[in-house]
Amino acid sequence: MDFPVAFLVVVLFTIVFAINIAYLFWRNQQENKRSNTFKAMTTQIKATFLEDTNSIKLKLYNFKLLNAGMNSLVKNVLFLNFVDVKLYIFDYKYSALVGKGKDDYWQTVALFLDPNIRLPNFLLKPRGIMAQLGNFLGSQDIKFKAYPRFSEQYLLRGSNEDTIRLVFNDKILTFCEAKIGFYPPIKTTPSLEIADTGFIYYRENIRLQPEQIKSFMQEVIEVFDLFKARA
Repeated sequence: MDFPVAFLVVVLFTIVFAINIAYLFWRNQQENKRSNTFKAMTTQIKATFLEDTNSIKLKLYNFKLLNAGMNSLVKNVLFLNFVDVKLYIFDYKYSALVGKGKDDYWQTVALFLDPNIRLPNFLLKPRGIMAQLGNFLGSQDIKFKAYPRFSEQYLLRGSNEDTIRLVFNDKILTFCEAKIGFYPPIKTTPSLEIADTGFIYYRENIRLQPEQIKSFMQEVIEVFDLFKARA
């Protein structure tokens, strides 16, 4: 390699390295700004900002969301205590291998913990390509003939099908149909999972802006109350 070519390679490498460093610095600044905004909103929504995020990951242990990808991370935890019911709203990230690299996937998740809830474990999420592949391979989901739109747009799975069908009455099925998003439906339609005394609600790969948290909190409380009434 002659001198001009070697020099250009070094210059190009230096530029790329500098851009990456600048991007990492900018991203860190944005994350710090987001955390500070979350801390500032606690008074408005009567919440507590929790610094300990490891305990949240332990609470997610039984949920399938925790098994998605690798290198999971919990950040910006807001905690609200409603007597016996505890609500946590937080950022959740996992990584997945894509080609020779990996991508990060963020979502804003609401977690309810209620020791008195008595519902069967199940997963409800928007139907995607992987769900269709699962059906092809023989992993079936629960459908409702009277609600074809629900069955077309959602994947509902759980080991106790009969009990799950009792939970999903006309009111809940109609409510879930009203929550079906438009474009792309897999991102704008919510996911919901119940595992033992825990309940999580989120939209896949959607990380809400701080100003959207209050309305999201109201939405998830409405959903939780709707399902708890079936317990």
